Amino acid sequence: MKIKKGLLTILTLALFVLSTSLTALASDDVAVTLDGETYKFSYSEIEKLAKMNNVDPVELKKAIESGPDEEGRFSPFSRLKTLDNGVAKQELDELNQQKMSSTGVPLIRPRVLENDRKGYIARTNQDTTAYNWTGDPTANGNWPVLGIVACHREKDIYGGSSNAPVIPFGKYVYLDRYVWLPDGVGYKSDFYVDDTGPAPDKTDYWLDIYYHHDVASAIAYGNIVLNYNQQT
Repeated sequence: MKIKKGLLTILTLALFVLSTSLTALASDDVAVTLDGETYKFSYSEIEKLAKMNNVDPVELKKAIESGPDEEGRFSPFSRLKTLDNGVAKQELDELNQQKMSSTGVPLIRPRVLENDRKGYIARTNQDTTAYNWTGDPTANGNWPVLGIVACHREKDIYGGSSNAPVIPFGKYVYLDRYVWLPDGVGYKSDFYVDDTGPAPDKTDYWLDIYYHHDVASAIAYGNIVLNYNQQT
């Protein structure tokens, strides 16, 4: 009888610890410090962001808290796998239209993509995310400016050891959406490659759009699947 009571006590304690841990994980605010400034997100905000981008909220929380990657780039959505749970692309497209910048304007607007461009490669259904600078030059050795994007390295897609980008540095991409950028830039659809970054669960020709210090807009951008023409 004493053994049973002892086991019951241990199980009760274990369940309490597990419940407490899960509650803390799910209810705590998320905080990340970039360039000396701390940004906080409530868990309700995390849940909303996760739903709008079809990712796991707990994994999103971890990705934000982990801060910049080994290359000094803060891009939490580039680390996350989209859930395979039957959410239709049309539903995600509708949610994308609701994404707002830090100034309260839509982050993306429709645009007709010219599919008959000569000298360009059509890339379809590619993941795009957004990242913030944390004080380091780009992989191309430049200080980042608004209008650049990062892409995978060859070794990320093809294996081997090459750090060369899968889209060569300096090449332009023309998106099938207008994307809002901060600091007075406004809407753009043409970007050029000047950086690389790890994104193991993203499409081969994923793009990470640079948002300078506008963390709120970069987080709100999340993950958006776009088509684009790549300059050859």
